[in-house]
Formats: sequence, structure tokens, C-alpha cells
Amino acid sequence: MESKGALLLSDTAPQVFVVCLASASLPEVLPEGIRLWETPEQASACCLDGQLWVIEVPPGAASFDGEGWRLRQPLPASAIRNRTPYRPPVTVPAAGGVVQRRRETPEVLLIHRRGCWDLPKGKCEPGETPEACALREVSEELGVTPVTLRLRAPLGRTVHAYPLDGYYAVKPTWWFLMETTAVTFTPQETEAIQEVRWFPLEEALRRVTYPTLQALLERLRSYT
Repeated sequence: MESKGALLLSDTAPQVFVVCLASASLPEVLPEGIRLWETPEQASACCLDGQLWVIEVPPGAASFDGEGWRLRQPLPASAIRNRTPYRPPVTVPAAGGVVQRRRETPEVLLIHRRGCWDLPKGKCEPGETPEACALREVSEELGVTPVTLRLRAPLGRTVHAYPLDGYYAVKPTWWFLMETTAVTFTPQETEAIQEVRWFPLEEALRRVTYPTLQALLERLRSYT
């Protein structure tokens, strides 16, 4: 999938990246300057003689040099997340939306599931564009028809990773600023969504607990 804006990094939480390392003998220290990729899909084209590894990079320890990401400081091998046992990383693309309501104090829609306030998002279907995925997933999770939603602007993308069925999923999520004409919402029960509610932007920042989503909502300030 094509890039839609910048990778959104948290100032307080680690960020995952993918590296290519020789599979025969992993180094005890990942060297400064090593090339980083956002997804296995990107890394595989350049990794001909090694294996792909998912690493956790502390805040501020990765920089973009105009051509790609680089590690700015050495990291211990313990930063590798898919090592024991080795799980091949796979790209799982997703997209979502920040639905905004224009008021004197701007408001955004949050969904509540599994005890957390979150933003509507979901996995993309094969061949689906980030825009189409975002509109479909947001409409399904909010329980509204797609025609009530309008894309306003790309906000960037976040990346997180987790074990998945013997693999290690690396999920880039493309985010879009949206608005809606819908006034009522029906939370998607099959996704365990219990509530959909408007919050002022500052309160939404306090309610979401994921650092990458906080970075995303911080980005929203420039659109309000």
C-alpha cells in the first residue's frame, strides 16, 4: 500500500521496526546506523541473505534520513521481539478514522471495547485501499452507513506488532480525519464494542491509553 502521511511516533513509548540480520549468528548488540523498516513487506525486498526481526526501539532512538529509517544508538539483542521462539513477521495492513465534530470545542468519536476507549479501525481486505478500508471499518464499528461519512485529510500512520498464529504481525494503520452526518450510532457487537461517544479533544486525549493514539490525537490539534 502507498504511504499516506508520516509515521506517528510517541514521545514516551517505544516504537517497533523491522531489521534484516544474518540468521546464522545474531549479534549481541544491534549497531548504531542499522537500517530500519516500518513493515516486513518493505524490508523483504532488501533482505536477501538474512531473516527479518521485529525490534523495539526506545523513543528518540530512530531517525529518518530522507531515504529511510536508521537506528541512532546501539541496542541489546533483547530488543528483538520475535526471537524466542522465532516467529516470521508478516504485514497486516489496517486503517481507521478520527471522526471529528466541529463545535466551539472540537469533539471526536471514541469507541469503548474490552475496558478501553479506542478509535474505530480494522484490517484491510486484499486489494482494498487505505481510504476504502477506513470508510468501511469506521462505518461498521459505529453502525452507520458509509454515505454518512466523509474523508477530510490523511493524518499519518501508526505501527504496532503482536504474536499471531505462529507469526509476528506488524500492523501499519493508516488514519484519516473524517466527519459524519450521522446523529445516532449502533456499536458493532461482533467486535465487542459497547459504546460510541463524543468527547472534547482534550478529554479524548486523556481517555485513550495507547501512546500511538495519543500521538495521533495530538496531530489533530493542527486541524482544529
